[in-house]
Formats: sequence, C-alpha cells, structure tokens
Amino acid sequence: MSHTVLVPHDGSSHAQTAFEYALETFPDARIVLFHAIDPFEVTPNDAGLPRLTEEWHDEQRDSADDLFADALETVTVDEDTTIETDTAVGNPPQTIVAYVADTDVDQVVMGSRGPGRPNRPLGSTAELVVRRADVPVTVVR
Repeated sequence: MSHTVLVPHDGSSHAQTAFEYALETFPDARIVLFHAIDPFEVTPNDAGLPRLTEEWHDEQRDSADDLFADALETVTVDEDTTIETDTAVGNPPQTIVAYVADTDVDQVVMGSRGPGRPNRPLGSTAELVVRRADVPVTVVR
C-alpha cells in the first residue's frame, strides 16, 4: 500500500515550500496537491461575497488548475512519485480536515503563514488542521 500525503496549496510561497518538502521527504508516495476553494474569501476589489453559481465554480476550478500548474512547474518529481490534484469548496481548514477524514490520506504536509510569535507560532489554518486532523501533520516554515 502506498503512502498518501496531502499537500494543501493556496499559491503562497509557504505552500510551495511544503510541497517541495513533501516531494523530497516522501519520494515514493502518492502526493495529493489540494486546494480549498474558499467561497467566503473577499478581495479588496470585490463588492461582496460571490454568487455561488456553476460559472463561479468553474472559474475557481480553472484558477486552481493554474495554481497546480505553477506549483508543478518549478519542482522535480521522482519517477516513483505519483502526483494527483484535487479541490473542494469550503472554509480551508475545515475542508482540509474533512478531506483527510473522507479519503485515504496518511499524512498532511502544509505551509504556515503564521506570525511566528511564541504564543502563536502557527497560522490559523495550520493550527486548526494540526488540532483536528486524525493523521500526522507536518508544518513547514
């Protein structure tokens, strides 16, 4: 049975560092590069929350495909490594934890954008995943 590693990726350099770490640390694993599509994310240019239409969902999946292509563009993948991509819609930490619970994931490797303060060394997403996932979670800084 192959070891399956989930690598949540949001397009940040922190997530890319975690992806690179997973590739180096688990060269013969099945790696699932995962993006949680956050329907509640509002950017400064948005007038409000987006309408959750099929068109919106298609646009988000296309953006995730671009994110995955960018992530894969700069890495070297061992021939024994299998990389798959997947997305789900929802609050990122909750979506990541639910994905772990619903699939055959053995490990999560993720980046953290946390402030690095002694009383709060992890970002909120990483902290919630560490607390709630029922598999080992490696946070890469």
